[in-house]
Amino acid sequence: MKKRFWFAALSVYVVSLAGCGSLAKLDSVAQETAIQETQAQKADDQEKEQSKLQDNQMPAESVPTALANYTEAMYEYYLTKEELLADVGQGIIFRVDTAFQKPMCPIVNEGNWPFYVHEDNVVNLEISYSNLISKTGKTFYPYGEKVCVDVLSPDGETAYHFEKLYDEIMQDTSIQEQIAVTPGEWTLKISFAYVCDEARSHFKVCASYESPSEEDINWLREARLREHDAGIRPETKGDTADFELTDDGKKFLEYICKTVNDFERTDEKDETFWRDFLFLAYTGLWEDEAEIVNVPRADLGFDEPVVKVRLEEAQAYARLVFGEELPDLKPAFEEMKERQTSFFFADGCYYIGTSDFPDFQFHFDDCTVYEEEGSVYAVAQYGIDFEGASNVGTVRLTLVPAENENGFVLIAKERAFVSGF
Repeated sequence: MKKRFWFAALSVYVVSLAGCGSLAKLDSVAQETAIQETQAQKADDQEKEQSKLQDNQMPAESVPTALANYTEAMYEYYLTKEELLADVGQGIIFRVDTAFQKPMCPIVNEGNWPFYVHEDNVVNLEISYSNLISKTGKTFYPYGEKVCVDVLSPDGETAYHFEKLYDEIMQDTSIQEQIAVTPGEWTLKISFAYVCDEARSHFKVCASYESPSEEDINWLREARLREHDAGIRPETKGDTADFELTDDGKKFLEYICKTVNDFERTDEKDETFWRDFLFLAYTGLWEDEAEIVNVPRADLGFDEPVVKVRLEEAQAYARLVFGEELPDLKPAFEEMKERQTSFFFADGCYYIGTSDFPDFQFHFDDCTVYEEEGSVYAVAQYGIDFEGASNVGTVRLTLVPAENENGFVLIAKERAFVSGF
């Protein structure tokens, strides 16, 4: 999988609130000044708007209008297309720079950003964060709070590794590294999960070529934009009359909005995707919806309530959602990390720790059916509400007709929050 941004067990599009501070030089001092001034103004505007919302200076019905002023199409989950292209032009491989506070819980799970090196070079990597909070007893995330950054060589070897887990993330950190790179396709791999408190947290990772070549920049530009510009061409045959989204189908997709990570049709669903899919699908169920049992957890100091799911049920659900077979994923209890929310397989069943979802609500907006070169697909759009604020984002679900109880399967999902949220 490429990139998955979660927001306390849901995806969040991380918004850049400040400049990268990349070591890659700009064309001129004037250009650098202009970019910094623009970013500073945007950050100031967003800070003021967020402050108004948090201080309840704005009536709830005015929130969508105020947030809409910052709505922009996001690329790479954290930049506008113009900002992304500006970064690429400077030789910036990746940049995320966030500033959130309670009740936010920013999460990225194994985001992979490839970059190509055409000649021997150096990658400048900056990692800095402050005011991150660890609440190790909280079950909002199956793998625990962490900050992990890896640079992987073309043969998959780790050229650089940074890892802080659980309470370690609470120590403010600021480091800069230079990593020698050789020709070939490299990968920047990032994971982070933390809880925000009243004090605003800051999180920044920025990687850039020391001396980017024209070939490096052209490859990076094409790679970053390819998935957004390629479009979807489903293989399923039929005509527009073959597809109908029923009320039951709408309700089913409302649950999918909450429990399936973003993915694209071209993505290969790896083990992490399937683990997340199963965890999110069942973690929010309670006694009236599922079988709940208690699992002794010496590392947690108590018996953890978990949802017990038969393998056959999980397999059938995977086929219903994606029209695909669930892979042979059977992690043992002993393989779990210490204090991790339960996710293991035993005696023909999955055992998945229970947790709540954040206070997001999803409402159906519309569904458009398309016919393209004899293929039929549909895009269902849902609006996102959060704690009294309406339409803070959208979810787009791409569907193709299928012979199952829903009449469709999911082939892509994209979530976008308004800028500043």
